[in-house]
Amino acid sequence: MAHNQACNSSVISAPYRLMTEPCPPTSVQASMACEQLTSTVSWQLSNLAVGYVAYFDNQHGHKASCVGTHTDTYCAVSGLMCGTVYRVWVKALGQQYNSSDTPCLPREVEVKVSCNSDGAAVVSWNATYGTANFSLTAIVSGGLQTLCETQQHSCNVTGLSCGETYNLSLTATNEQCSLTAPTHTNLTTRPCPPRRVAVNLQCGSRTAALSWEERSDVEMYKASAIKTSGGEVKSCNSTGSTCQFPGLDCGETYNFTVTAYSQGCCSEASSTVFIQTEPCQPENVSAHTFCNSSEVQISWSQASGVVNYLVTATGSLGYVESYNTTQTLLSAALPCGQDYNVTVQGRGSECDTLPSSPAFFKTAPCVPYHVTTYVQCMSNVGSVSWGSSDGADRYVAVATGLDGHSHVCYTNTTSCTWNDLHCGERYTVVVRAKDNNCTSLPSNSSVIYMDPCVPQNLSAAVDCSMKVVSLSWDASNGTKFYNVSAEAGNQTTGLTTNLTTAHFSGFTCGQTYSLTVTPHSHHCPGDSSAPASVQTWPCPPAGISATQDCLSSIVMVTWQTTSGSDYYTANMQTDTGISNMCMSASDRCSVPGLICGYNFTVSVTASNQQCNITSRHSSSLQSVPCVPTNVSVVNDCHNDSAVVSWSASRGAVQYLVTANSSYGNVSWQTSDLSHSLDNLTCGICYTVQVVAMDDSCSSVPSQAVMFNSAPCPPQNVNAEVSCSSNDMAVSWNASGEADHFLVSVTADNGGIMNSCNTTTTACSISNVTCGKMFTVRVTSVRGACSSRHTQIHSIPSAPCQPQGIRGRLDCVSNSAWISWNATDGADSYFVSAVGGEDRIANCSTSSNTTCEVEDLACGVLYNFSVIAKNSKCESQPSATIGLQTAPCSLSAITAVAQCHNSSIHVMWNLMDGSEGDTVYMATAEGRDQTYLSCNSTSTSCHLHGAQCDFHYKIIVSASSDRCSGMRSPTYRISMEPCPPKNVTVIPSCGDAMVSWSPSPVAETYQVVATGADGHMHTCNTTSNNCSLSELHCDRQYTVSVTASHQNCTSKASQNVTVSSGPCRPDGLSVTYHCSNESALLSWSPKDNAVEFFGYAQAANGDMLYCRSTNPTCTIHSLRCGTAYNFSVQASDGSCNSSFSDPVQSGAAPCAPGAIDVKLRPMRDQIQVMRFNWTQVTCNNTEYILKLTGTLLGDSQSQFELSSYYTSVTYFEIPLPCGSSYVATVESRNAAGASDPSAPLNGTTAPCPPSGVVYTGNSSFVTVSWNASVLATMYTVYDNSVTPKVQLCTTAGLSCSLANIASTNLLITASNAAGESETTNVTHVVREGRRRRDLSEQMAANGGLSAPVLDVNHAMSTVVFVEWSEVAGATFYNLIIRRQDSSTELQEMTVYGESIILTDLSQNATYCISVEARNEDASGPESAPVCVQTGQGQTR
Repeated sequence: MAHNQACNSSVISAPYRLMTEPCPPTSVQASMACEQLTSTVSWQLSNLAVGYVAYFDNQHGHKASCVGTHTDTYCAVSGLMCGTVYRVWVKALGQQYNSSDTPCLPREVEVKVSCNSDGAAVVSWNATYGTANFSLTAIVSGGLQTLCETQQHSCNVTGLSCGETYNLSLTATNEQCSLTAPTHTNLTTRPCPPRRVAVNLQCGSRTAALSWEERSDVEMYKASAIKTSGGEVKSCNSTGSTCQFPGLDCGETYNFTVTAYSQGCCSEASSTVFIQTEPCQPENVSAHTFCNSSEVQISWSQASGVVNYLVTATGSLGYVESYNTTQTLLSAALPCGQDYNVTVQGRGSECDTLPSSPAFFKTAPCVPYHVTTYVQCMSNVGSVSWGSSDGADRYVAVATGLDGHSHVCYTNTTSCTWNDLHCGERYTVVVRAKDNNCTSLPSNSSVIYMDPCVPQNLSAAVDCSMKVVSLSWDASNGTKFYNVSAEAGNQTTGLTTNLTTAHFSGFTCGQTYSLTVTPHSHHCPGDSSAPASVQTWPCPPAGISATQDCLSSIVMVTWQTTSGSDYYTANMQTDTGISNMCMSASDRCSVPGLICGYNFTVSVTASNQQCNITSRHSSSLQSVPCVPTNVSVVNDCHNDSAVVSWSASRGAVQYLVTANSSYGNVSWQTSDLSHSLDNLTCGICYTVQVVAMDDSCSSVPSQAVMFNSAPCPPQNVNAEVSCSSNDMAVSWNASGEADHFLVSVTADNGGIMNSCNTTTTACSISNVTCGKMFTVRVTSVRGACSSRHTQIHSIPSAPCQPQGIRGRLDCVSNSAWISWNATDGADSYFVSAVGGEDRIANCSTSSNTTCEVEDLACGVLYNFSVIAKNSKCESQPSATIGLQTAPCSLSAITAVAQCHNSSIHVMWNLMDGSEGDTVYMATAEGRDQTYLSCNSTSTSCHLHGAQCDFHYKIIVSASSDRCSGMRSPTYRISMEPCPPKNVTVIPSCGDAMVSWSPSPVAETYQVVATGADGHMHTCNTTSNNCSLSELHCDRQYTVSVTASHQNCTSKASQNVTVSSGPCRPDGLSVTYHCSNESALLSWSPKDNAVEFFGYAQAANGDMLYCRSTNPTCTIHSLRCGTAYNFSVQASDGSCNSSFSDPVQSGAAPCAPGAIDVKLRPMRDQIQVMRFNWTQVTCNNTEYILKLTGTLLGDSQSQFELSSYYTSVTYFEIPLPCGSSYVATVESRNAAGASDPSAPLNGTTAPCPPSGVVYTGNSSFVTVSWNASVLATMYTVYDNSVTPKVQLCTTAGLSCSLANIASTNLLITASNAAGESETTNVTHVVREGRRRRDLSEQMAANGGLSAPVLDVNHAMSTVVFVEWSEVAGATFYNLIIRRQDSSTELQEMTVYGESIILTDLSQNATYCISVEARNEDASGPESAPVCVQTGQGQTR
């Protein structure tokens, strides 16, 4: 059965059976039958014994035994050894255990401790079987110590330590055994005197706190305190380690001791500690001040227990000063001008008293400081200011001049102004502060300096030659020096002097100056005098320029007008003394008729009524050069030039030579006295004049001189040769006048020359040499001059007649080979063959002297001749030769080329009358003059070994003599073309040019290009090249060529591979990275592409690019806010693809970062939120705020909100209470929009709680409510006071309150976003009426009802909770809520209908409820029961 201090358990555990060993047999006796050496042993029966064994042992090791049943009390042993002593003992046998021979230990041990001494106690125990001696032991200082030994049933223990608990062990011994076991009884000595006793004075409360070292074996401590001067003893009881002694007298010494109590005993008193209490508070504090001193005397009454005094003076301006003294009178110097309160505090060894009641006083006003002159340097006004003086009500300022006269000013401000001061004076000013009782000492002095007096009678004069202006005036009082200022327009100059005159040498010319004099003392500038005016000398003219009319020699002189001038004079003079002049009041004048060829110096003088000023810089003028003389011309006909010369002209820098003719005028410039007129036009009469020139003018032209140029060469020279006579006719057109013409004809190889002289325009030269190239030249002659050979005409003569004609017949081809000797002048040759019956054949050649005349008729005599040709003529025919062709007896033959079989099938008809065994031979001659042959007695045979690309000539003869008369006519045939060779393919980025060596027999060619994807492209042509276009990109093509002739087509050429250009990339995507203003381009990779180029083009044409060998590329340095067209181009190293489809994307701004929200308080269940974000660095950026979320946690009630686009970085949006949201911000400009920013998740404050119910009475109430969505905490307020008072904060849905009288309650819900608006607790349900009848209402799920709860105190912090059993419940959920705590509620699972709650906090109110549960359902929560710990009552 279990029990504790409160209860005994009513449930008895299941029994447990334990059987101990039987007791050792007692009254063991042994008898001896000496003659038989037999012994009988007897004993008394033992409980629980089932048998017995008797043992006999001797000292020599001999053993014997006998056995008895559980009813036997003896047994006998025989065979014992004689003369031996045996030890006899009996053992009882049990069912599980046998008895031992150890002694029994006592079961009842009692300890009595002596309360009068520290180490004495009496331990006693009950009598036991088989024990001879007892020993009492305990663990002392870590070792086993025997406390006493005895044969009695008690023991006196001494020498123990105080306050110790000993765990006693008892040892029982007999002759056989010794047995030790703990007694389960502790010996605790009386408590030790408390140690480490200390006392601490709690200053200001007259309370002392006594402390000591607490021991766990002490139940209570009793402390006492008594004054050393005697009196009542104060005492204090404590179960801890401290004790408070309030109400101690001030200024006294107290002694303290402590005694410990435990188990009815008390210790000796502890060592005594003492303390001096805090001193008594000083009284009667007073202070006395002095007007002319900063000293203050402070006094007070003597206070008991004070070691020294702390005097604290606090001024009205924040000044605080403290003094320590052991006396009751203090003299101190305090700052002036403050209201003071002074307190005195007594200080003891441990504590200080409270400050005394304050004494009040005021010190004299402070001396004014920082006296500063702030208005001075005026003629009669001066001002000073100063810093305000602490404690001053008003001030008096006195200004004293050097003449001893004083000016007084009274004021309650911090400044004074006088307006009756004298110019030129120096005033010293001091200030004193005053209050109702005192006047301060004078301040530091300040000085007011007055302006010096204004100068009078200014007089100005100008010295024109020295360019100095002088000014004088009368002296002024108080002046140390003068500043003289001169102003003209926006220019100002000045000087300083201590005299009454001033001289200015740096004035500007032509200005009217206003002169003023300003007097200065050492400290003040005075007022300026009335101005005096003066005009300076004229400015020297500048910008002098002299120009002349070169025809009239009139000179115009101009200059820039200058200030201060009345008129100007222009002077012109040479270095030889020749001069001219003119005058004007404006900026120009003119001088007529200067002498030619001289250099004049031009200067201008400006004049006014005072001075004449000549210009600093002069100008030069060169008069018109004189006319050139002695002009002459020398003609050079061969070089088409003439040399003109003349005499020098004064003033000439260079000369202009002019040659006039009917074809126009030509001129040249030279600085020499002669000039060569080159490249003259032929056949012209020229008139020459010379003009002298300087840098600006030209003279009149010289007297004219006339001459003729060389005659012109003939034009359109033409020569014709008569091919039959080799006569040459030359003609030309005359150009200009000529006396006669000379014609020369020269062979190119030299040695042959012909000429003629004629006055006409034609000439004939007979019988020029054949086969030569002649050069023809025609020259015009006029007087002593001949024209140049500007036109050369080349013409060949007729070729010479060919010589050495010879020939031979080719009977197979039925052709003749004619050859001859080379002929001079021949470009080509023509061979003609003329036979009977108008048979004609021919051939021509330009490369050699042999020619084959083909297709001759059979059996015909031909005459062959050769004609040589050039571009102009044909030669006479050569001598003829005759050749007779063989007859053709066989009829026509037919031959068919066997394609790709290297053979020719030849077919013929038999000759009339031929015999059947006649052998016919077919012979074919190839283009390389090799032969193929076959024979047959029939009408056909096959020629084998025929080669492709060959033309063959075939005859059939009846014998081996190919030139016999028994042969056929020649038949011409071509074999199939060979496979084209040297096939080359030149790719051209999607196209390809295919070329090959031409075939001599091919008529057409076909090019086939087959792609790896099966695409086939063909090209047909008659030439040896072909262009393939529109090849598929990024493909490898196999190219072959075949040649065709009639019905035969060659085999394909060897394959040549070619790769088309790369395909343009597709799948282009652009990812813009706003953080570094770059764009990542990616696209689908392409085969055969080795490099890619990415492009980004802005609207203004700016282009950025990147290159990469991978299908990605990054373009940097994009301008934020700019839209770009992005494209990609692929390259295979030689060709670039076309551009990909462009993708338009912009360098959009980055998304704003760091969104935060500031929440406004909830109003009308609406919460305004101000969202802020960081600004994006990009031009013309706008932002939009977007919110998505749900209302009241309902996934079906979603919302999506957004702001309008704005340029500011914040926006306010209202949301209803109980809303959760996700906020993002996007930025945009003309380039595009950014991605959303990092989302900000948040909620608004919850809505006010609903369904609020108030249940209870005046002592305990429970407020419950329905949950508010998103609420994490609920708070109940008492609204009957202002401001409202918080009563309960909880995360649950109810709150229990104790001792609440007010029913004017409010409740709010809150979370991290804020607090909801309040809900009034208006639904009041008094005790006896519940919010729901929990004891009767059945849960909707599972049929579980609410338990009826009962709570009772067991101890101050232990509560016994029990409730009614609920049918169907397998366990219960206990809910514990602590009032006025924001922590989560505590839940416990309980099996059964009761539980004891321990470790509750003291003086706290707990509200407890329970709900029934099983595996499938949860019942309603019971009505809560509240209990307050430490009071033992239940509500």
